[in-house]
Amino acid sequence: MRKLCLSLISAQLVLAGGAFVASHEAAAQRAAEGQQQEQETRRTPAMREVVYQRLAEAQACAEMGDLQCARDKLNQVSRMRDLNSYETAQMHYFEAYMAFEAEDYNAAITAYEKVLQQPDLPISLEQNTMLSLAQLYAQQERYQEALSMLDRWFGVTESPGTTAYVLKAQIHYQLRQYEQGIPAIMAAIDLAREQGRELEESWFQLLNVFYFELENYPKVIETLTFMINNWPKKDYVIQLASIYGQEGQEERMTALYEAAYEAGWLTRSQELVNLAQMLLQSEAPYKAALILEKGIEDGSIEKNEANWRLLSQAWQLARDDEKALPALTEAASRSNDGELDVMLAQSYANLARWEECAEAARNALRRGGLSRPDRANLLLGNCLAEMKDYSAARTAFEAALRDERSRSTAEQWLRYIREEQDRERQLREAQQSRG
Repeated sequence: MRKLCLSLISAQLVLAGGAFVASHEAAAQRAAEGQQQEQETRRTPAMREVVYQRLAEAQACAEMGDLQCARDKLNQVSRMRDLNSYETAQMHYFEAYMAFEAEDYNAAITAYEKVLQQPDLPISLEQNTMLSLAQLYAQQERYQEALSMLDRWFGVTESPGTTAYVLKAQIHYQLRQYEQGIPAIMAAIDLAREQGRELEESWFQLLNVFYFELENYPKVIETLTFMINNWPKKDYVIQLASIYGQEGQEERMTALYEAAYEAGWLTRSQELVNLAQMLLQSEAPYKAALILEKGIEDGSIEKNEANWRLLSQAWQLARDDEKALPALTEAASRSNDGELDVMLAQSYANLARWEECAEAARNALRRGGLSRPDRANLLLGNCLAEMKDYSAARTAFEAALRDERSRSTAEQWLRYIREEQDRERQLREAQQSRG
């Protein structure tokens, strides 16, 4: 805000040093031609030649960078007797210019206020002073005074430009008057469109803030969509995706994150993990697994337990237990409990790798901290039974029996083991009798 105001004021004050010359010459022309209604209605007094010469000398000094010389010439004017209102106004106007150049903004404000105290100012001088004063008030964070002065300026200006509307919108923002700021910034946008001028990105940034602060999310979506189409940037895409998620439009949220990923905008670990989680929720586990695997390999995704776990889950949901194994192994090695070892054991079981399954299940039970130890025992018993280690399998299933949630399954396995052991015993006895 301060930078913008200073740039606007600076542009305005570039003409300040020459304002009295232009006004003096214009006044002479108007007096000769008698064509200006402004002069007729206000009857602005003429500037005397001696005053004009001193101010011209002050301007010449200022243009050469000799501000002390300019001050001396200006002091000569201030000591003159019987300065009329127009001469006094031009003197104070030049004082404002000098104060601004010295970065003494309070002094510049005081000088401008003195200009406006003079009667029968030329319309152009009054307009320039009001606008500059509004900008300086805003720069000094005197926002209510800035808004009041700017409204006065709008009252005497027939064709305001976009700059003034933008300034008004910015002041409303500083005053947290978000509802009032929207018409002002929209006026700037509409005016630029009417004039066929290029629209400014900063205008839509401000408009977006107004809608967001008012929680008008449909308008936030509309504004951000326009901004992305005209000034595609990561921040806009991420913000729009967030709004879609907030509004329950998960598919659009995920699509935007995917577009950002393809554009190379997602570089932080959490951003990539968020995308993977969205893809998992959208039932696209294979895409999620590829993004996680690539990120972990190239270092863009942090190698921690949670991310290894997420990668393993993605591969499991993609029905690729073989690829899930390395991620599960890494995650389990970093875990403080045995939950991931249970998942690892299940993946080995899915691949019929019974010895590794039994080892992982034992690790889970040894590590502890399980929410369902009975499941680990069921899994261990299953793998041991497939290895025909019935004695050890029975011990595991009997441990699972202690939990009512697994009792029925454990009893079925124990019956199966008894039946298998009976069948094997009968086979051995039959072989022995034939021998």
